[in-house]
Amino acid sequence: MIKPKKSVVNMDGYFVPMFENNWDIKIDSNENNYGPSLKVTERLKNIDYKNISFYPFYGELTQKIAQYTGFSSDNIKVTNGADEALGAIFQTYMEDGGVLLTLDASFDMPVIYASVQGGRTIKVPFKEKWVFPVDEFLNSINDADIIYIASPNNPTGSIIEENDLLKIINKAKDKVIIIDETYANYMGKSYKDLVNKYDNIFIVRSFSKDFALAGLRLGYIISNPENIKVLKKVVSPFSVNSIAMIAGIEALSDLNYFEHIKAEVIQSKEELKKFFKDIGAVVYDSYANFLLIDFKQKADFVYNKLKKENISVKLFKKGSLLENHLRVTIPTVYGVKRIKEALKVKPALVFDMDGVLIDARKSYRATIEQTYEKYSGKKIDPKEIQYVKNLGGYNNDWDLTMYLLDKAGVKVSYDDIVETFQNIYWNNGKGLINNESVLFDRKLMQDLSKNYNISIFTGRFKNEAMFALNRFNVTDLFYPIITSDDIPHDKGKPDPWGLNLTKEITIADKYYYFGDTIDDIKAAKSAGYTPIGVLPPQDKSDELASKMKNTGAYAVIDSVENIKSILEKQDETVL
Repeated sequence: MIKPKKSVVNMDGYFVPMFENNWDIKIDSNENNYGPSLKVTERLKNIDYKNISFYPFYGELTQKIAQYTGFSSDNIKVTNGADEALGAIFQTYMEDGGVLLTLDASFDMPVIYASVQGGRTIKVPFKEKWVFPVDEFLNSINDADIIYIASPNNPTGSIIEENDLLKIINKAKDKVIIIDETYANYMGKSYKDLVNKYDNIFIVRSFSKDFALAGLRLGYIISNPENIKVLKKVVSPFSVNSIAMIAGIEALSDLNYFEHIKAEVIQSKEELKKFFKDIGAVVYDSYANFLLIDFKQKADFVYNKLKKENISVKLFKKGSLLENHLRVTIPTVYGVKRIKEALKVKPALVFDMDGVLIDARKSYRATIEQTYEKYSGKKIDPKEIQYVKNLGGYNNDWDLTMYLLDKAGVKVSYDDIVETFQNIYWNNGKGLINNESVLFDRKLMQDLSKNYNISIFTGRFKNEAMFALNRFNVTDLFYPIITSDDIPHDKGKPDPWGLNLTKEITIADKYYYFGDTIDDIKAAKSAGYTPIGVLPPQDKSDELASKMKNTGAYAVIDSVENIKSILEKQDETVL
């Protein structure tokens, strides 16, 4: 196997999906959701064979860009997207071992290009979200060869003030300074005129965000004519295809269209900003065509709510500076409406699994019986198991089994009970867990999801819970799914810890919990939920129903299939 150079082996790449997802609204990559000017699409309908068969001539496009930006054609280099523009600058000016200076939260590609050239990167962290850390940046300039500044910055949407930028330029007169203005037209301010004063400035721009040509890959560089001459040595002579070139010319012939789009984006951005704030998020000021929003612990919930409605947004990785942040490209008016509908604040229905959603008589209950019999040599009456369960305090079946054996005078270590129990019940997905059946109709949950958020909090382990839900093909109906793996080992029900966690990571105005034990009712009550008792398949007695009500259950139902009448009744009275 041929090995690449070490700088490539050790770097992280920028990987993109190979196939298109069926999103209704794609607002995860900052593309222009409004589409290109009609002049572009009409012109592209009339492409002839000459535009495809022969190499392109860039003179007209270069002149158009020069006229649009107020420069001479000698100041312009057309590129295959802003990405090629950046890559060409690094290829041309960074030596092996060179240093890139950039922000800690900014566009990734300059870091990649620096690595390819055998360079390293200094990332200056933000001291205050998301104010440009000019003093810290100035302190690192002497170590840098290339300086990259995006204004507005992706993904923060923030800008660098002109006075701060000039401080950096004046201290870095012998450095290459890249000013990425991919989003500058949404800000309404450009630093392109600095090219006339400083010969080390490279302005990089794109047709993707402004003119909706992301799929055609078209960008350009503005710089000193001598710099442009040098870059032309490096950039492939025909890297921009004829179709992209023609589209760029037509886009620049209809600047009124972009101004219309810009006004729409600004209006929709303000509407979304207010909406996200109203549901409790931290929304940062953005000068670009996107918003950066900190949803804190609710980020996964929001992301999955949007995903369920086929709305694609950017969720940043766990452990990163932007953990729990979503970046949302500003969509059309229709898109704004869809987002608001998807994230409409609703009551939350949180379900226990065993005895409520899943019939566990032939799995968990049978495992208790078999474990008891193994160590005691006797069979146990299922009614005795249910009797202890109804007392409360034994929501964990390992603890319940230990109690029953102790009561029978059988001394067994807790670890042995756990091992035996798990071998019988789970056994790597081959145990009695396969004897379970589902207690609800899929359509019921689908109907409920129109007016409620549907989630699960169960004492099961994550793998066991997901195994059962996947087996019945109902996993997609619930989010989040909180299990014993998500809570401290000593915080199981009746402790409200798990239900409080559910509150912290979801958005709702009311919370219901549906459980089949006294401990479920106690936990729900302690967490400020409306407790609803559900009689499990093994005990439909009036006695259990009475105990649940006396413990604090608002109502007790025979099964989750009767849920609608109870919810409608409570909405009319208590809530």
